[in-house]
Amino acid sequence: MTHHNIGIIDIGSNSVRLVIYETEPGGAYRIIYENKYSARLSRLVQPDGRIPRAHLQTAVTVLRQFRAICEAYRTIHIRAAATAAIRNAANSEDIIRWLEADTGLTIECVSGDKEAYYGFLGVLQSMDIQDGMIIDIGGGSTEITLFRNRKRLNSISLPIGAVNAHARYGTQEVWTQQQVRRFREEISQALEGLDWIKINPGLPLIGLGGTIRTMAKMHQKRIQYSLPVTHYYEMKSEAVDQAAETLPFQSFAQRKKVPGLSKERANLIVPGLLILQTIFRTVKADRYIVSGAGVRDGLFREWIAPDEPAVPNALKASIRNILAFGPSEPEAFGAKSYEDMVTIYEALTGRKPDRNDAYVMYTAAMLHASGILVNYYKSSQHSAYRILFGGIYGLSHRQTVLSAIAADYHPKKRTPQLLEQHRDILEPADTQRAHRLGSLLYLAKALRSSLAVKEVTAAKHNGSLRLQLYCAAEPLVEESKLEDAAKDLEDAWDVKLTWTNLPASIT
Repeated sequence: MTHHNIGIIDIGSNSVRLVIYETEPGGAYRIIYENKYSARLSRLVQPDGRIPRAHLQTAVTVLRQFRAICEAYRTIHIRAAATAAIRNAANSEDIIRWLEADTGLTIECVSGDKEAYYGFLGVLQSMDIQDGMIIDIGGGSTEITLFRNRKRLNSISLPIGAVNAHARYGTQEVWTQQQVRRFREEISQALEGLDWIKINPGLPLIGLGGTIRTMAKMHQKRIQYSLPVTHYYEMKSEAVDQAAETLPFQSFAQRKKVPGLSKERANLIVPGLLILQTIFRTVKADRYIVSGAGVRDGLFREWIAPDEPAVPNALKASIRNILAFGPSEPEAFGAKSYEDMVTIYEALTGRKPDRNDAYVMYTAAMLHASGILVNYYKSSQHSAYRILFGGIYGLSHRQTVLSAIAADYHPKKRTPQLLEQHRDILEPADTQRAHRLGSLLYLAKALRSSLAVKEVTAAKHNGSLRLQLYCAAEPLVEESKLEDAAKDLEDAWDVKLTWTNLPASIT
């Protein structure tokens, strides 16, 4: 059983990025290294549309260093891809040939449609969203994609990005109203004749890249958001509109003081922000959603799973990746706990769990022991932290918080503390939901505390929940833990819990 490392180098118009993935034989993977350098290749383009070889020396140096890092990590393959700045250059073939000769890398020149496709794969890998518009604002281009039922329907690549737009419009530190208007008009004209852009209103606009991540960080700082994670962060139109009214007309020094806006982004944020807001209004989107995964993830996904590059279920794939690298608890234990939770949930409510409850229950059941990697005796607390900040794909922020609370369920102290800490994310009914789902997991863990219980059935009648435990041996360990878990479940669900043991052969 051999693990392999794969290197992905994204030669973008603004930055050159390296990500190294560790893969295991079953197909699971995780990121073990990431780095970037702001090469700003879009600024190297001359008036004739060419990039001279002499201007590529910085990019060559960075690529050589990234190749050396890949070799130090013993990668078995490096996939390097160049996007807008190079593909749109008049001498793009020469540039690729020069870079390959000077670095020893094989470099793909990715078309605009392919770049949009890789961004789409990144979104599907990381989000449980059926329909939406994707916008990927790079340094030299902007890709827009429409998808429905997790199928890509249309894409367009515009030769307008944050770096080349800044070079043309942001010649002065402070933008004028005329510059803002002219730039918006250019974006709108580039979208003329694209009917699919305008006839799909009411979808979320899912953003990739540094512009929307920066907008999310700024918004989180402004409202003192309790979970400083940008992936799957949602913003209403007002959040971006407010920034668009002020940032273009501030000096560089003023922008640097804005919480959440880095010095590196203080200039590029203006054209990126205007692209984002103009397209949001054009497509008549209903909200912004930030994706932490994008082109690099799509490049990797296509390489590792060419027969199924589009992930069918982001959450299950993400949890599988996490469990493949630890802890040592068998995955089947978590799966059985989830089955028991669903069985008891259906008995208590008379219905199957909706998608929200199902995702919370599944995440908590599968990852409740993942904190063992840090400390066995405080594992549930570390599990909660890992769920909150471990980058689990497929969960909204609300689902993430509820999953963490359920995994570390302690109704007298830590659960109320987490509920209070994240009240800005949760809904009023989530207090009861957290106690109910947390007590279900607590009970399910008790049922699976040894290998004695093979199957569980449940039935509710006249305010009483009765469990039938089909056992291969006398469930002494389970019964002692069930007594502890019973009271929490009874309080959360307002029922009386009883159980009986039967031989497993009866099933």
